[in-house]
Amino acid sequence: MHEALTGLIVAAVIVFVIARRFTRRRVDERRLLVIPLVIGGIGIAQGGAVDPHHAALSAGLLAAEIVAALLLGLGLGATMHIWREPSGGLWSRGTWATFGIFLASIAVRSGLFGAGYAAGVRPGSGAILISVAAWLLAQNAVIAWRSRELQTRVSVQP
Repeated sequence: MHEALTGLIVAAVIVFVIARRFTRRRVDERRLLVIPLVIGGIGIAQGGAVDPHHAALSAGLLAAEIVAALLLGLGLGATMHIWREPSGGLWSRGTWATFGIFLASIAVRSGLFGAGYAAGVRPGSGAILISVAAWLLAQNAVIAWRSRELQTRVSVQP
């Protein structure tokens, strides 16, 4: 039951984050790191990121998952529309390209999970949480960087 509950929590967090990516929302650089760090901390604390029965393969798949999550997260952050209103507030919203990269993210992660499952790898939920944290961290790092680029510019939402 513990794994099922964790799976539901992960799914809820992902749905929440994606829903927020496609709605107009204020960018607050201070808060961009909080959620990924909390999720990553929970994933590490839970343990089970590596299947002890297939340690080398499991660790390799986890590394591939983290690299894929980071790259896809960078893509997501790069495709977000970010603008500064004349009043000075920073805002963001996902685009169709963001949605396409999100779908690619699901496909790549499903492929890695499926390959591991076919090979008998059964890591705990900590691996999923660590991957989600890397994905969010990369997205948020790009959003923060792009937001800082707008410090001197003012644009209006299309």
